[in-house]
Amino acid sequence: MAARRSLLGLLAFCAACAARASGPAVSIPEAQPGRVRATAVAVASTGSVQPIAVAVTNGEAELLHLDARQVYGHTDGEGRTAPLPPAEAAGLAAGHRAPAAVRGGVVGAATGGLLGAVGGAIAGAIQGGIGLAVAAGSAVGAFFGAVTGALGAGTTPDVAGFENRALHDTGLAPGFSATGYVYYPRGVYRSLEILLTNDPGEVQRVEIPIEPAP
Repeated sequence: MAARRSLLGLLAFCAACAARASGPAVSIPEAQPGRVRATAVAVASTGSVQPIAVAVTNGEAELLHLDARQVYGHTDGEGRTAPLPPAEAAGLAAGHRAPAAVRGGVVGAATGGLLGAVGGAIAGAIQGGIGLAVAAGSAVGAFFGAVTGALGAGTTPDVAGFENRALHDTGLAPGFSATGYVYYPRGVYRSLEILLTNDPGEVQRVEIPIEPAP
């Protein structure tokens, strides 16, 4: 019991620190029947890279496939820009660390790159047993991820950080959400165009404005 209290104290400390060092708050849309909803928030550029935090929720009655390569950025009058692979973005970041962890809640199950859910990890830790170990790892990992993301320039490309925090390819079941960063060459992007497909291969297009980070 004493060990559990000590660990929970450590997690609470990590949560407080991570909250100060964490990245943008991204509102994960609630599922709305018959619609795919998404939000996007731009953060400060990192070297020559513009990270944009994205959250997507599937309100359709069928599984939809999200391909992170099919999330295009739109600038004023210059067409659409394909995203950079995370490893390439890490190289273009000129030694800067990956952007700080995204803050947000989970709707259904987030099968993308949702990070920084320290509060949920602490709640899970109260259960004890294997839940305690898993929650502890999640909380401490989110904490150190947030801190390293806020430290600025490093000496080598932060490939692992850019990969871990990226929006990943996934299948979105009805009511499920995914979130993470999409990376573009540095610039001013006004909107995102997201292309999703169902099992027959039909394409659903969603275009959303990009909000500036508060």
